[in-house]
Amino acid sequence: MEDYEIQQVFQFCSYLLSYPDREFTGSLPVISEELTNLIESPMKVELHQYLQKAMKMRSSELVSIYVDTFDFGKKTNLYITYMTNGEQRERGMDLLFLKNYYQLHGFSATDKELPDYLPLMLEFAGAVDQETMKPVFQRYLTNIKEIADRLQPEDNLYGHILKATMLALEKAGITKLVRRSDEICSNSFYG
Repeated sequence: MEDYEIQQVFQFCSYLLSYPDREFTGSLPVISEELTNLIESPMKVELHQYLQKAMKMRSSELVSIYVDTFDFGKKTNLYITYMTNGEQRERGMDLLFLKNYYQLHGFSATDKELPDYLPLMLEFAGAVDQETMKPVFQRYLTNIKEIADRLQPEDNLYGHILKATMLALEKAGITKLVRRSDEICSNSFYG
């Protein structure tokens, strides 16, 4: 699978982790059609399964699942650094790192969300090459994996998206956590 295909998977995952308002729900058939352009892969299968389930649900049902999963789930919220740092000072350092890293690589993140919001991180991954996105995802792989492990596809439809995300990260060569001290010592920390 080429870089472009993996970037597309990240873009799909980013969008599908959005809050499921009426516009989102109405866009699902279009997204399903666009998904057919991806080459066959386990990631495509997971995204397709999510879409098939989501398109059978009422908008209010999708909202309820989303809120229960991500807004009320302390261990499944989409703010990646919150799980390990909460509101501590270290989280501020992580947020600053992400914001600066995005800007350094020409990605203008919205001010509406914190830079550790997983859909935003995935949007970044879909906009840059694999080498550029690696430091971010190697740094927070454990946090993302923890959410994925808690959301099994057979129990929660969002588990399909997290599984697709983990498969895409693996395809991109991100399979282990890199400690901050390792990042700082490497030449690729800031590109």
